[in-house]
Amino acid sequence: VLLAAVAALLLAACGANVAGPAVSAPLGAGDTAAASGGSVSTDALLAGSSNPAAGASSADPAAGPAIGTPDQDPANPSSDAGGAGAPGAATAVATVTNMVFTRTIGDGDQGEDVLALQTRLNELHFDVRKPDGYWGLSTKMAIWSYEQLVLRTPRADVTGKVTPELWERIKQPLPLQPWRPNATATHVEIFLPEQTLVLWVDGQARLITHISSGSSELWCAIPRNVPAYVGATTSLPPGGERMRRVCGRSITPGGTFKVYRKEQGWWDIPLGKVYNPMYFNGGIAIHGYDQVPFTPASHGCVRVPMHIAEYLQELLHYDDDVIVFDGVQVPEAYGAQHAPPDDVDPTDSGHGVAPPTTRAPGTTTTRVPLTPDDQAQPAT
Repeated sequence: VLLAAVAALLLAACGANVAGPAVSAPLGAGDTAAASGGSVSTDALLAGSSNPAAGASSADPAAGPAIGTPDQDPANPSSDAGGAGAPGAATAVATVTNMVFTRTIGDGDQGEDVLALQTRLNELHFDVRKPDGYWGLSTKMAIWSYEQLVLRTPRADVTGKVTPELWERIKQPLPLQPWRPNATATHVEIFLPEQTLVLWVDGQARLITHISSGSSELWCAIPRNVPAYVGATTSLPPGGERMRRVCGRSITPGGTFKVYRKEQGWWDIPLGKVYNPMYFNGGIAIHGYDQVPFTPASHGCVRVPMHIAEYLQELLHYDDDVIVFDGVQVPEAYGAQHAPPDDVDPTDSGHGVAPPTTRAPGTTTTRVPLTPDDQAQPAT
């Protein structure tokens, strides 16, 4: 009898090993934290929650698909720290509202709190690429825009960091709606004082991104030979004399415009190259660029981060409205005003050695923030 009992126990043990370990219900983010006695795990954030008590995602399904490519290969994600590719919408929507920050995070930080922040920013349509738990430039640019556009923080006071208190604010629903609801269903609103662009689709914020617009500086340069560019002339005329130097002011005018031209890939213009440009005001375009600093730095175009420029043309169409707020007057007061024209440098005859290219400091227009009386969004 004793031998039979031992044999039965051995058989049961073998059967358990063959069948594999017992399968428990998947843990939600809150369950994982409770089981481990610590903070929410990275795996739980990426997997989302199957626990009804953990609450639903804050992403609004009515707002359309999340930014990016839904079938991104998880084995080869595009990280926030570098590499081109689709934004972080391939990550399953996670419940992050139960995450509590115990530190202030910023440049170079990494961890579960950074991952939670990136996941939440993508839910709110601040595109930080693929959430990976590492704070890189795209995360920092998203916080720049959040601080300035949502919190209305003056540019001089922007920190580019997230405190535990700010994280509690970011977990809340985004209090934004179109400033110009009567514009085309898909349209762009560009806020120069806040250096932020918002793409609206049917009244929902589809994309919010940091930009860099005209620096207001005076520039002088010899235009490059770009025959395909509208209005361009060759820098080396048939007679062999080079093109004369021109000077201009790096202004992004406020006003109301429409997308009228698109070009694919890197596009030659007289002052350099731009990526996937979409022209809306003469030679002024929204385009990708390798450098999109915190302050205005362009010749007048609206620079966006390269990972945004990869797909922005697919969202913004010909004849869609582009409304530029300069913080001085309402856009409608300007209409479709053009930037100040470039002038030929009278000191350059076009002969001999070219004068050096310069970019002298110029006067910067004092810009006031949006106010409830003119440019502020309508009350909710």
